[in-house]
Amino acid sequence: MSEEMEHSTESGTESHTFNSQSSVESTTRIEKRANEVQTTQKVTSASGVACDQHIDAEKRSADTTPAFSTGDFEETAQNQNSNEDNIEDGDLVRGSSETEVETREYPSTWKAFLLTVGLCLVTFATAVDNTIIGIAHLHTTAIPSITEEFHSLNDIGWYASSYLLASTALQPSYGKVYTHFNIKWVYLAALVVFEVGSVVAATADSSIVLIIGRVVAGLGGGGLTSGGSTILSRVVPIDKRAVFNSAFASTFGIASVVGPLLGGVLTDNLSWRWCFWINLPLGGVAFITVLFVLRLPKLAKSSLSFKERLMKLDILGASFLVPAIVSLLLALNWGGIEYPWSDSRVWGTLLGFGFIIIVFVGTQIYRGEDATIPPRIFARREVLTSVVFQAIFTMGLYAHFYYLPFYFQVVQGTSAMDSGIRTIPYVAGLSVLAIVAGIAVRVIGYYAPPAIIGSALFTVGAGLMYTLQVNTSQPKWIGYQVLAGGGAGAAFQMPLLAVQSSLPEEDVPTGNALVGFFLTLGSSIGVSIAQNIFSSSLRTALGAVSGIDPEAIIAAGAAGARGATPPAKLPEVLEAYDRAVTTTFIYAIATGGLGFIITLFWRWTLLKIKK
Repeated sequence: MSEEMEHSTESGTESHTFNSQSSVESTTRIEKRANEVQTTQKVTSASGVACDQHIDAEKRSADTTPAFSTGDFEETAQNQNSNEDNIEDGDLVRGSSETEVETREYPSTWKAFLLTVGLCLVTFATAVDNTIIGIAHLHTTAIPSITEEFHSLNDIGWYASSYLLASTALQPSYGKVYTHFNIKWVYLAALVVFEVGSVVAATADSSIVLIIGRVVAGLGGGGLTSGGSTILSRVVPIDKRAVFNSAFASTFGIASVVGPLLGGVLTDNLSWRWCFWINLPLGGVAFITVLFVLRLPKLAKSSLSFKERLMKLDILGASFLVPAIVSLLLALNWGGIEYPWSDSRVWGTLLGFGFIIIVFVGTQIYRGEDATIPPRIFARREVLTSVVFQAIFTMGLYAHFYYLPFYFQVVQGTSAMDSGIRTIPYVAGLSVLAIVAGIAVRVIGYYAPPAIIGSALFTVGAGLMYTLQVNTSQPKWIGYQVLAGGGAGAAFQMPLLAVQSSLPEEDVPTGNALVGFFLTLGSSIGVSIAQNIFSSSLRTALGAVSGIDPEAIIAAGAAGARGATPPAKLPEVLEAYDRAVTTTFIYAIATGGLGFIITLFWRWTLLKIKK
């Protein structure tokens, strides 16, 4: 309280009070009303006077009557201005410890369900596109067939990385596009670009055309992940969103695991081109669903012209971010795989990334609110910890996605189809626990507990998967997968909900894009690190086996490793492969544990319906 109020209490003098029927707009207006009020009362305790006003009077009932001393007018006006920054006209009124959902009309449940199905089809297509081609150095799925047709062994690395480069680099920029332009039409446009790229890849008559098609598909795919999350945030209340988000998490996990298997099945039974044709029916159904079902709530019409909105896209920042991300991903895809880390092409691109990203950060600070990634958003505790968790957790998750099927194919000698069947426990655990976690958030109102428990379960499951051996029994590898997959399903979707619940509605598209960007970046970094760990461990282990040609066995890939090994040396070679795979799983243990630590710093924000 002010010194005047304390003086009033000590001397027993009287202090004026007044009834406020609307918010305090300025100090002048308050003083004017105070002078008009003639009612006085004895102030018996300074602690009995409240001076806290959090919500604009237009959103409160008219009988709200906080009392003020004249000495507190300036402080009150300042408090109101500060609090107005935390009030959003959309669906959220945000405080430090809880989030309330304002009364607002949303589409019916069946419309939200239809939209979710359509968006999940796109999520499946884009997630599969990350893995359906396979891993270049393992020579799995469609890659052998493509290289045989185009005689393009030197282009192997580009078939998978070209899509990833384009989609990752543009995701932050899509956040700005969704902020300033119609979400529905931007999403549909991105979907069309993705489909066009798929057609170009499917009809490619040369290696370079295939790569171009993959790049075009990536340009569209970069806007689909964050776009789906943004649409969902506009049609589903925050307290119910976790249940719908669980569908996205399950779809993403399933697609990532079955992608290589699906690529192998399509290649063996039809053609490698069907790895891209399959995107057309999936995208077509989603396009029709979004076009006719999605009706977004009307927002205030922007006062900015089309040209002014284009200028808000931060083309300057994007011109630095895109080459920075491309440089980083190129270095990660080259280092230790195509070229040694000491090669100038690898460390040169890493240096280029470091320099360009510093310039990018400078442009973001300079542009402030108009930046691709506004500093005030990224600096939020919930946003920063959530996106870092998303990246780190995804890094370990992808070690399982890629190398668990490889363990079954090479170490246990199954076919590509059987290896996919044997990963069903992982997919089932992920899907079921994702749904359970979504329901739990709906019931308890907090998103932090599922993330904490899920990351702990994933870490324990990853530790158990490290113990896999050549002769590990079926009950064990099933149980290990269920535990790791279940933990991943519970935790994987929570960063998105944490970001959405902490941002005003106009910032949600940017927040969604950040989560999607760090997810994709984490998967890229994770696969690169896992590849290097696996390759290094495998060469070391095979080098210790006498009487074999390690390079010939490695070149044979997953399908031909056993055939390229002398029968007498097969047990030792299988032990070497098992050691390489499980060493890669140590990486998943580390990222899972680090993710668990990060979740301990999340705020326990309560999501509840405002009655």
